Amino acid sequence: MDLRAEALTLRYGTRTVLEPTDCHLPPGTQALVLGRSGSGKTTLLKAFAGLLRPSAGRVTWDGQDVAGLSAPERRARQASFGFVFQTDALFDSLTVRQNVMQPLLRRHVPHDEARERTDAVLRSVGLADAADTLPERLSGGMKKRAGLARAIAARPAVLLADDPFAGLDPGTARQVARVLLEVAGQGTLLVAAPEAPVDLPLPRWLYLRSGGLVHDGAPAPELERAPDEALA
Repeated sequence: MDLRAEALTLRYGTRTVLEPTDCHLPPGTQALVLGRSGSGKTTLLKAFAGLLRPSAGRVTWDGQDVAGLSAPERRARQASFGFVFQTDALFDSLTVRQNVMQPLLRRHVPHDEARERTDAVLRSVGLADAADTLPERLSGGMKKRAGLARAIAARPAVLLADDPFAGLDPGTARQVARVLLEVAGQGTLLVAAPEAPVDLPLPRWLYLRSGGLVHDGAPAPELERAPDEALA
């Protein structure tokens, strides 16, 4: 899917959280969305996924203005997206397997196929032994991996991950990075993080500062070492 932001602006009341932003993500783009807390990273990802309506400007999917789609049309197109939220987004009353299977069953994937795909994804994130466990019995890192499994089970063409490494130990972070790359394959991958993960060296950086996109291009480590000086 071809994603584009044109003068995209997001406001909450009188506060502007994303300044007018232009950004083109052709199919297969793999990029890090970097910046300090409150810089607009999550807002940008949610806008690309059609989860936030622009205050001004627009987001397009394959040239279609997302705001102009009907709710059923938008939901149908969103089936191409997988979103890994900062929180695990799991249902407490469902087992890990049931949490991962639910989006597939909603999309009318046959039950046996949904079960097979779910178990394969749980193996890939190292949660096969926790398939029948309720989320309350999982560690924070395991919940994060379960949320990732839920997002990738549908084999999305566009995978958006919002700070997927927060609170993870280095070994788990490496595992999550590996799974993100494997699942993304030749598809689109956007990963938001406060700093560039060592184990996820993506070729394009989008760097946000105070709601403004101040860098869009090749990795620029100087932005992380001294962002204010580098961008002055």
